[in-house]
Amino acid sequence: MPRQLDDWVATYVKYVDNTESAKIFHEWTAYSIISSALMKKVWFQFGRTKIFPNLYIVLVAEPGIARKSQAIGYGGEILHEVSSIVTSADAITPQAMLEDLELASKVEMMPDGTGFEHNSLTIQSNELETFLGQKRENAKMLILLTDLFDCKYRPYRYRTKGSGSNEIKSVFMTLLAATTPESLATCFPTSAFGGGLASRMTFVWADNKWKKVPIPEIDKDSIQLKSLLINDLSVIAAMHGSYEYTVKSRQWWIDWYNKYDERDPDRLCLDHRFIGWYSRKPTLILKIAQIIAASQSMEMKVEILHLETAVGIIEKLEAPMTKAFSAVGRSEITAEVDSVLRIVEQHGTISDKHLSLLTYRDIDSNKMENVMATCEKTGKVKRLWKDGSMEAWYQWAEVK
Repeated sequence: MPRQLDDWVATYVKYVDNTESAKIFHEWTAYSIISSALMKKVWFQFGRTKIFPNLYIVLVAEPGIARKSQAIGYGGEILHEVSSIVTSADAITPQAMLEDLELASKVEMMPDGTGFEHNSLTIQSNELETFLGQKRENAKMLILLTDLFDCKYRPYRYRTKGSGSNEIKSVFMTLLAATTPESLATCFPTSAFGGGLASRMTFVWADNKWKKVPIPEIDKDSIQLKSLLINDLSVIAAMHGSYEYTVKSRQWWIDWYNKYDERDPDRLCLDHRFIGWYSRKPTLILKIAQIIAASQSMEMKVEILHLETAVGIIEKLEAPMTKAFSAVGRSEITAEVDSVLRIVEQHGTISDKHLSLLTYRDIDSNKMENVMATCEKTGKVKRLWKDGSMEAWYQWAEVK
């Protein structure tokens, strides 16, 4: 059956319209699904190198707020209907993940009639910290994910306790996971920033649900859309070969790249921890441009519109990225400061007594003094006294 949809991603978002998950979570779930379908048998011919469409996507929100896991679950229902897409468990050891990659080996017949062997694997995890493990013991997993991301040409060799040295011919791995800022702090050390794993991950933040849906009904239209999505994803999963620039899109990219500065003082996310991520932003744009092209057509061309759309998609998530890492830092009270800042912001003005009632399970009185002093020094919180009262009150600085 040929493709039926003009735009796979747009149709997917329509399919999940009657759900609460943040719309941006649904969109990035769709990009991840197409990435999984394209596998390593599709790439963008970028001069003398190849850029593959694999992605490490992490959906981040406060617990229960934006329905992260539900977004992944809806996507997983469609992904698992396409048998050629190989998936792995969401709780796995580094050794088991390598074994799954080795078992995912398949040979594709390319347009020139040659066979191409690749090992393409998809991981979906509702809890990133379960997948990565605690930061005191997860160094091996972090290093492994960092090393595998770049889809290197040479085989990946690793040693096992029982069978000596094993080889994975051609690695391709896509990851879609969910977490909260507090959980991220438990599994992501500061050493993972800069040129590490964080620079290879796309952090997608949401503050709220898309909408309130008392009962997420599925009607006949939704069932029909799901069938069409599965059909077209199967067709996309059969694509193979190289994406190429058009003459116009090649010039557009040259002009854009010459103007781009990863250290631009006016960039959308000024958090210094994302300098490494900004150095990789151009590559991420080309990955998303491939995915947008595959969503809309079988033609292996990256057009100007695909590039412009990819830039817009990525810029939409840049400014809020720092919120994902609000609880990550070298300070021992980073998570507590972030928690108190959110509480004061939500209340506008709150008494010391009320704040203590909300936080006493996590912050004792001695630590609280340090936390509040730190909050005040950020300039976001002011301490005041009302009507001569001896009790302190805290006011969000933006409240007039």
